[in-house]
Formats: sequence, C-alpha cells, structure tokens
Amino acid sequence: MKFALGFITGLAVGGYLATTMTEDQRAQAQAQASQAAAKVKNSTIGTAVKENAAQVGGAASDRITEAVDSAGDAVTDAVSDGGPSSDGSPAAR
Repeated sequence: MKFALGFITGLAVGGYLATTMTEDQRAQAQAQASQAAAKVKNSTIGTAVKENAAQVGGAASDRITEAVDSAGDAVTDAVSDGGPSSDGSPAAR
C-alpha cells in the first residue's frame, strides 16, 4: 500500500510539474536528471548492481533450464512406461 501511495503521489506531482513548467525549466530539470543518472551509472554502486543483476539472471536461467529438463524427462518416462493414454484410459503394454 505504501508503494502504491508513493507511486500515485509521484505521478500527481510529476504531472503537475510537467504541465506548469516552462520550456527552459523542463530543459534544466532534464539536464539535472541526466547528470544524476550518469553519476549513478558510473558509480561503484551502479557497477555492483549491474554485476549482481547479471549473476541473479544467470542463476535463474540455470534453475529454469534444470526444471524444464526435469519436466521433459518425467514426461518422457511416463510415456515410455505406458502411462495413461490421451483418452484417459490406461495404455496397453
């Protein structure tokens, strides 16, 4: 709930500021935002976040691949062992 309230407040304030700012004020705000983003991007924190995100993505990809392989193996085993046929009746052996 706190996130939603903050998000809605941010949208309202941002919308108000965007509609009441002059073109020069918008350009100045954009320049300041770009500078702040560049500082974060080039900081050690930004580097650590990028590296950790890549590690998490890699680990998640590995786990998903393992799960899909296991599921495929289970289905293959069930079909080859004479599991239920497509109509729900037991398969003939």
